[in-house]
Parts: sequence; C-alpha cells; structure tokens
Amino acid sequence: MPHDEGLVGIFSYVDDLLKALERLKQAGYRIENVYTPLHLPEVEDILGKKPSVVRLITLLGGICGGLSTVGLAVYAHLSFSLITSGKPVLPWVPWVIVCFEGTILGAVLSSMVAWVVKGGMPRLRSVPGYDPAFSQDRFGILVACTGSEQEQVRTLLTEAGAGEVRHAAW
Repeated sequence: MPHDEGLVGIFSYVDDLLKALERLKQAGYRIENVYTPLHLPEVEDILGKKPSVVRLITLLGGICGGLSTVGLAVYAHLSFSLITSGKPVLPWVPWVIVCFEGTILGAVLSSMVAWVVKGGMPRLRSVPGYDPAFSQDRFGILVACTGSEQEQVRTLLTEAGAGEVRHAAW
C-alpha cells in the first residue's frame, strides 16, 4: 500500500534511535528512511538490509568491457588483414592485456554509473522529513503511516525517546 505521508521522529541519542527502530519493526510499520550523521551498523542489522546490487553491476560491466575490447581487437585485426607468415590469424596472447584493460574500464565505468543511480543523484526534490540537524548531531526516523496510524506511531516514537515528532509528506 503506497504511503504519501508519515512522521519523522528526531532523536538525540543512538540508544533511543535503536530502541525506536526495534519497536517500529516489531509493530509492523514501514520505515522509509533513517537519518544519521555517522554510519551505524546496528541500524542495518535491525532493518535487515540486503547487499547492494552495485557489486553485480560492476561484475557485469567488467565482463562486457572485456568482451567488447577483445571483440574490437578481433574486428580490427580481421578488417585490416595483417596476417603475416607463421603467425596465427587471431593471436590471443597480446589480447590478454587488451581484455584486462577493457575489463577494468568496464567495471569502473559501470560502478560509477551504479553509484550515481543508487545514490539518487542528482537529487531534484528535497528529501521528505530531512532536517539539517541530521548531518550534525541528531538522528531521525521517517515512518510511513496513514492518518489513522499517526497517533499510534507518534506515541511509539515519543515513548522511545524522540525529542520531537513532525509530520512529513512526499
């Protein structure tokens, strides 16, 4: 069920944030986003995040890059008919370096594109519920909830230690 509104709980302490995340998860509410000024592995453990697809995209980009550079070398070799006596028509030994370089180039370029796309850049709209204090010393949770659920979520966030609870729409 798509939500277009929710609540943002602002916390001063990490322990309160983690307690609220556990309670929200147990209650079955959908946590849209968690804002922290530093990386917290505990948040990923509670939310059960899956590994990123960037690794797979990097692998596929590397394979495509290596195959395409070898294909380009084969095409160029056969197009110009540079066959000399005693040498194979398609020599594979010099193309190992070409394949390696193409693999690295494809992997790096596909990784950069994947990081930009997965990171949501460029961000054309403001992030719902974001507060500049989340980049300094505060922690936040954006919880998607309907109008009837908002009072329950507000109570849950306040009991967990939220200093402030705001309405957020997106």
